Amino acid sequence: MKKLKRMMLLIMLVLLSVVAKSQETTAEISGSISDVTGTLPNVNVTAVHIPTGTQYTTTTRNDGRYNLPNLKIGGPYTITTSFVGFKSETATEVYLNLGQTFKQNFKLVDQATQLGEIVVKYSNDKTFSSSRTGSQELITRTQIDRLPTINRSIQDFVRLEPTANGLNIGGRSNQYNNMTVDGANFNNSFGLSSILGGQTAAQPISLEAIEQIQVNVSPYDVKQGGFAGTGINTVTKSGTKYF
Repeated sequence: MKKLKRMMLLIMLVLLSVVAKSQETTAEISGSISDVTGTLPNVNVTAVHIPTGTQYTTTTRNDGRYNLPNLKIGGPYTITTSFVGFKSETATEVYLNLGQTFKQNFKLVDQATQLGEIVVKYSNDKTFSSSRTGSQELITRTQIDRLPTINRSIQDFVRLEPTANGLNIGGRSNQYNNMTVDGANFNNSFGLSSILGGQTAAQPISLEAIEQIQVNVSPYDVKQGGFAGTGINTVTKSGTKYF
């Protein structure tokens, strides 16, 4: 009996390791940055995914090491460093493999830099912003890619709005909201749920197709209407200039 239990435990551990490996969908870039004296902290590191133009940025830690996790696989990538007083270094034609970490170290060279004049201006003649009306939260593609989500749903990211409780925002029922995708209404016409597919736990649109989510809490812009609570406006991805 003990031998059978041990065998079953071993099989379960193997299956769990296979499941864990199958969940990998991204890659990572890591490395260290130094100069002639040793490691350099607070160096800016930027990786650009050339086909889409997506940028990933970070800074080195106190030991001069850096990590860029959750990157799109493939490439090519261009990795660039920048730090005051040092010449920028670049690594090109970097391709990432699924579930693997690409190592890229840099050794920077001193460079004299003359800083220009910094002018700080303050003006208080505008009470309202001309770019938006009312409270607004903007969720970008980078946040969608990097932040955890349990249900792979728009609701998980709408919660980034400080007053949100699910899709009830600012103390207002979600029945007063209006959700749009590329300008088209995605509401439940029967009022049985806050979004399409609510009764079946389905999502009105896949998160993989969304570029940005805009949450407008009771805006006073006359160009926005059809709701008395919150406008949840989503825009889908577009293609690149490459075939």
